[in-house]
Amino acid sequence: MPYLKLNLVAVTTIVMAYMHVSTTVPSLHFVGGIGGWVAPPEPNYYEKWVKGENFFRFDALVFIFDTGSHTLAEVTKEAYDTCNITNPIYIDTWGPATVRLNVVGVHFYICTMYCKSGQKITVDVKPRNITF
Repeated sequence: MPYLKLNLVAVTTIVMAYMHVSTTVPSLHFVGGIGGWVAPPEPNYYEKWVKGENFFRFDALVFIFDTGSHTLAEVTKEAYDTCNITNPIYIDTWGPATVRLNVVGVHFYICTMYCKSGQKITVDVKPRNITF
């Protein structure tokens, strides 16, 4: 019986440690879900997708798209609102593309080809609290 109690304590400790660590490990967010980074199939497609996600510092966004069919650009708020592609902060024309979320704050991403069709997202990156 003492071994059973010891094993139960050990298993509980391991499970609790795993649960704690798993919340601090950076996540991959596949933008658009299974559909990928495509021209939106319905209005507010990407706004709906973003609402189901939580973004933290050191996470990564994965944009799945075919090279030549779409692009990925990080832009300012003003450029995001108007779909202005003249001075992007960052641009990637080769798919798939991965963006590390290393800076806390709001970031704006667009497809330079289909932004006016709604292919754009706003990502609010929160600080990651890592405690052990």
